[in-house]
Amino acid sequence: MNICTKKDIKVLTGVMAASLLLGGCAGRTPSSKPLKNDPSVKAAINFDEVKKTEYDKDLMDAEYRRYCFDLLSQTVRDYGGEGNVMISPASIMMALDMVAAGAKEDSLRQLTDLFAVGQGPLSQQAYAASLMDKINNSKDVDFSCANAVWNNSLLLGDMVNTEYVDYIRETFLAEYTVTDFNDKTCDEINGWIYDHTDKKIKNMIEDLDRDTVMVLVNAITFDGKWEEPYEKDNVKEGDFTASNGKVQKATFLNDTSYIYFETEKATGFIKNYKGGEYAFLAILPKDASVSANEFAKSFTSKDYEDFISSRTTEYTVYSKMPEFKSDFRFLMNDTVKNLGAGDIFEPGKADFSGIAGKPGDMYVSVVLHQTHIEVDANGTRASAATVVMMTKGQSVEAVSKERYVNCDRPYLYAIVDTKTMCPVFIGTVNEV
Repeated sequence: MNICTKKDIKVLTGVMAASLLLGGCAGRTPSSKPLKNDPSVKAAINFDEVKKTEYDKDLMDAEYRRYCFDLLSQTVRDYGGEGNVMISPASIMMALDMVAAGAKEDSLRQLTDLFAVGQGPLSQQAYAASLMDKINNSKDVDFSCANAVWNNSLLLGDMVNTEYVDYIRETFLAEYTVTDFNDKTCDEINGWIYDHTDKKIKNMIEDLDRDTVMVLVNAITFDGKWEEPYEKDNVKEGDFTASNGKVQKATFLNDTSYIYFETEKATGFIKNYKGGEYAFLAILPKDASVSANEFAKSFTSKDYEDFISSRTTEYTVYSKMPEFKSDFRFLMNDTVKNLGAGDIFEPGKADFSGIAGKPGDMYVSVVLHQTHIEVDANGTRASAATVVMMTKGQSVEAVSKERYVNCDRPYLYAIVDTKTMCPVFIGTVNEV
């Protein structure tokens, strides 16, 4: 399915891939005891309950904004560098909401509070569902969300909680495939990601370890164009002073508008995309000596609320911003922990029994985020990828249809007729 059309601007592409890892190390014979679900265990979240859940939209929107800037500030602090940073909070939220759908107890609470403190999982999942609905029903821009799940039948098979499968199918519209993982599966998943991110995310998964039992992928794509394009006369060369003090040649996009923002910390302008549903917002620190990363560390969600509340149309606003390209890749484990969802990384504390197995059977081992952005006179092209890996806990006994015969000691051999299995030659090997 191709969810992108060729328009002038392509914005906000998010990808999530999650792999659950089970089984022994290479060369070991897996245990014969399978991971099983307790029949009495039900899914943590019920789709029908989510559909019926009512929530305070203004409050949830405010919580989402809080999460966005908490996430940005914490990411920059953990990153510690001076290069360009870009994250997609929507991509990360969708990724971790799919994980949260199979979480329970403290793991579920911590993941929910990451996005909406104290609002509960039903409200958060309902909010995520409404966000998906808004994305898929946007007007004047092509804005789509797609999800897919691959289940490794060699290792996990039909042991995944069927209520969880039904839930992600209905809530996240996820395609669900059960297949024997092999070398071609990695190419298949990467191809799906590539096709659903307007060919911006390549080789998201480098390989699939034989212990990988499940891969979940989320892609978000926005395709639009400026409501008022930059005219040729408004695109001019100039100097840009980088955070390290070096002066760089740049192509600047100049504009005149009438919406202005100003607080004690920053000034800013906004430029709409076609239809006015989405826009590009610039936030410029008043302290010219501070880098954008240093500014972001201390720019809180409260600062952002103050900033957007300062909106006024009292002025003519002359703005300019450089065309630029940048890439960012960062391991988000510490960032998610620092924002309060630490239990999901602990084998003894994580509870994902809503997906499969018992509490402690699986835990999150990796949250990796990567982004790409291009801003020019035509608009913005951006992509983001979030990879969440889940690994077996120490108590889990692996299940596999694979077996290993390591002929690294004396053995017998035969050459047989395949129809009758009668040996043509037979022998032993005691040394080589």
